[in-house]
Amino acid sequence: MMRLNPAVVVAALMLSPTAWAAETFNDPKALASAIYDDYHLGRAVADPSVYYSARLKGLFDQAIENDVFASDAAMNGSEFTLDAVFNPFLPDLNALLFDVAIGEAAIIDDRAVVNVSYHNFDQPRLLSIAMIREADGWKVDDVASMGSEEHWLLSWALTYDPLGF
Repeated sequence: MMRLNPAVVVAALMLSPTAWAAETFNDPKALASAIYDDYHLGRAVADPSVYYSARLKGLFDQAIENDVFASDAAMNGSEFTLDAVFNPFLPDLNALLFDVAIGEAAIIDDRAVVNVSYHNFDQPRLLSIAMIREADGWKVDDVASMGSEEHWLLSWALTYDPLGF
């Protein structure tokens, strides 16, 4: 069986038409709203990496290079595919979102935080999305799960979590 080079897969993803279609966001709340607009019924969900900052993309690239996600796939007996990479905005396998609420952005200089809450089926979720203003607008720089469900900080998990996701 041929194994794909993770760097080639990530490069192909970054050059995909989905990545080209990435919008520029001049407001952090507009960015958070665009992320969750993707999850309306009947819409194709965009690759979440189109919203990532350069730093967060680098952390994902390093995690892929370190086989964080491939190891997770191997543990459950499936083959690694880039589609299986963790989506921090909707960390569940299936989606039926209700009561999506996007808070006002707290902004200091080129940094912002926006809280998002929703119910996926009957499971409540509370996320805090940290953003940074880059040359091409606001981008997601980190995500934290803060609700009653499993807690995690995306950058920490990508960098230090030996078990992956």
